[in-house]
Amino acid sequence: MNITIIGAGNAGCAHAFKLSQSGQNVCLLKTSYAMHDDNFDVIQSNGGIWCIDHTQQDEKSFQKVSLITRDWEKALKDAEVVMVQVQSNQHPYIAEELSKFELRKLKIILIIPGNLGSVYFRQSLKNSKILIAEGESTPYDARIVEPGFINILYKNTRNAIAITPRNRKEEGMAIITQLFDTYGYYRTNILESALHNPNLVVHTIGTIMSASRIEATNGEFWLYREAFTPSIWNLVKLLDNEKNEVIKFAKGIPMSYLDACKFRNEPDLSRDSLEVFKDYARDGGPKGPSTIYSRYIFEDVPMGLVLLSSFAKKFGIPTPISDSLINIASGLVSTNFWQIGRTLNNLNLDHLSGNELVEYVNE
Repeated sequence: MNITIIGAGNAGCAHAFKLSQSGQNVCLLKTSYAMHDDNFDVIQSNGGIWCIDHTQQDEKSFQKVSLITRDWEKALKDAEVVMVQVQSNQHPYIAEELSKFELRKLKIILIIPGNLGSVYFRQSLKNSKILIAEGESTPYDARIVEPGFINILYKNTRNAIAITPRNRKEEGMAIITQLFDTYGYYRTNILESALHNPNLVVHTIGTIMSASRIEATNGEFWLYREAFTPSIWNLVKLLDNEKNEVIKFAKGIPMSYLDACKFRNEPDLSRDSLEVFKDYARDGGPKGPSTIYSRYIFEDVPMGLVLLSSFAKKFGIPTPISDSLINIASGLVSTNFWQIGRTLNNLNLDHLSGNELVEYVNE
């Protein structure tokens, strides 16, 4: 298939590499000059990406990518699948840009992480037959280590998605499972998928509660290995409870962070979830964040926790832990995340009642 990946950062490059390697016709589209520009210049000049793939016995190889560009028209001309792999605050812009093109061949848009970004695409592409999928985590975890070169660190065992409209979910899944063998699992609705994004829990609590260590060590920090002590797990459980109350109200299926981690990462689902997390932290968890001024705060607090709190307020569900974390994070980096976060208001859904919202996310 002709696949366009929007976003040329860690995730975009990794999935462009793997999809090209599997024989797909891939276009990698960079939409900004904010991050990873040196890397983009090198891979564009090389016509592809160098990679050490730790999921393939640390194999080092070069993979040609069909098109690496900043040109929207060239990138979208023949696209059958669009994967959106940008930071979530760019979703409104990406959705608006897509609406300017005819997209005659496009079958599905897969947004990872979603954080309910599918709403913007539904609104911009209204009356379209294009399917939209909310993903909560990427199949591969990777990092750009130098311009033109990525390390693929880990491959998920399973990835779940929600597809809208729900009455065409089998059609959407049939396409997505041709791309990655980790897919094949559904979330009940787009809100359930958004709130099961692991970063909403692990990045926010882990970084906020470790801010002094991150700064004192100048970023010599391994979040998954170091942050989650017994007292921090108490916070995780409380945040899980708030998240799951919102999911249940929206007719979704609740799941703890640890159980969701096991579902993504562990072949043997009979294992203890905490032990699975410890194995991941030791063997697969990436280093970082190197600073609190990172997406661990600037994406996952406003696009994750503020989103959770906004829905909870509409549903009449108290969220003291979420709200406290948002306030503390705002203080740590002198940024009002309540103002810039993803809310029902900037999703253009605030006019809906609680019950109407439940219907909307289940469409």
